[in-house]
Amino acid sequence: MSTLLWMISFLLHGISILAIYLLLKNRQNANGNKQAENVLKETLEEIRKENRMLQRLLEEDKQPDKSPVKHDSIKKYPPFPPAEKKKEGAAMTEKETQPIEDFQPAAYQDEVETSLEAKILQLHTNGETIDDIAKKLNCGKTEAEIIIKMHQKKS
Repeated sequence: MSTLLWMISFLLHGISILAIYLLLKNRQNANGNKQAENVLKETLEEIRKENRMLQRLLEEDKQPDKSPVKHDSIKKYPPFPPAEKKKEGAAMTEKETQPIEDFQPAAYQDEVETSLEAKILQLHTNGETIDDIAKKLNCGKTEAEIIIKMHQKKS
């Protein structure tokens, strides 16, 4: 009989310990969600501040320029001279038949431009602070910070 009571007691203790453990895990998940929510709220608030600042700067640039356009500054070119018509039977001159020797085609070079994300990550790996990166690349601090955080999560 006492053995049965001991077994019931152990069973009840095990169930209560399991319930406490599950409640603790649930509370930790809720705290983690609140922390992530707070980080997102702070990030959104920083983005809103930067957007307001950018909007003010753009509105200042939109002020109309009150200086009138000077018509004297417009260049007037003389009309083209009338084209000389060649007669069908006329022979080409010696100058027209000689090949152009000094002609060289323009050299084209491919230009590779790194993306803003790559530039931010490169400066960050070189030890630059987020403020310095934002100033050098003329982008927002929040943008640089988000790119760095996303890259760290991928790694």
